Amino acid sequence: MALRSDWSERPCPIARAIEVLGDPWTLLILREITYGVYRFEDIKEHTEATDKTVSDRLQRMLQTGLINRRQYSGTVRPRYEYVPTPAAHDALPVLNTLALWGAKHTEPPALESRFKIICRDCNNETDQAEHCSACGHLLTHRNTQWDRPTLRT
Repeated sequence: MALRSDWSERPCPIARAIEVLGDPWTLLILREITYGVYRFEDIKEHTEATDKTVSDRLQRMLQTGLINRRQYSGTVRPRYEYVPTPAAHDALPVLNTLALWGAKHTEPPALESRFKIICRDCNNETDQAEHCSACGHLLTHRNTQWDRPTLRT
């Protein structure tokens, strides 16, 4: 029995988007790929997911057009990396919104620093998900940098 309904044919675009992006592991893997982490082992390490979880989600992300796979080494046992598609790049405001909401409405662990979204066009932190609050430029994968927090040891 399925855990939930298939929403891919629903008339509501939010329901269809949830069908693609609504799984927490998918969002965490998309976060890593958006950040430039493309290889399976690195994605697994950064998300702390199991091999099966990463493998299943990457396969689904390939099927839904969020990522492409490209070979980077090997002939007998090819090795692949997973790169974002335009659809993944278009999800950047969603990831930024989740990060901003989480920073505002959830209690973080003891951190050395806090999460920041930096606009590379003006080198300022922004508190907006889609446009830089300092210079007004549209935030894209090319001009957005995430300063990710580290845990205090």
